[in-house]
Amino acid sequence: MTTARFISDEVGLSIQKDSRLRETNNGDLAGMLNETALAQYPGLFFSSLKMDEAYPNGESPKDFYLRIKNWFEDFCSNYDSTSGNILVVTHSGVINVIYHLVNGIQWSNKCCVFKCNHCSIHILDLDTKMFEVENLTDYI
Repeated sequence: MTTARFISDEVGLSIQKDSRLRETNNGDLAGMLNETALAQYPGLFFSSLKMDEAYPNGESPKDFYLRIKNWFEDFCSNYDSTSGNILVVTHSGVINVIYHLVNGIQWSNKCCVFKCNHCSIHILDLDTKMFEVENLTDYI
């Protein structure tokens, strides 16, 4: 929400929070230092989970994917006939899933087909379901 608040303050846009846009819920590992997580959960990484295997007290890659897919379907349905721009602020993992959905490619937590740079801008045309801009970081 920090980035969304910054943008909101700078350009005067209101924020509509949707918890489905958060990054993967890594449960007990949330907030842990990497060193601690590696000691307590050796070998446990997002890419090492089976699609239906959840982090301890967290979500599975399948749960993550379905959450983003559900949000994206709702978003497209709700804003399909909107004649203006809509700004969505989220994480690279969420953007990666959206790229898979738009391109009709099966998503997996085992590899990252679409790389998303930190603080990058991606522009999606909802009419054509085509990205007009990908990974724009020139403004930084």
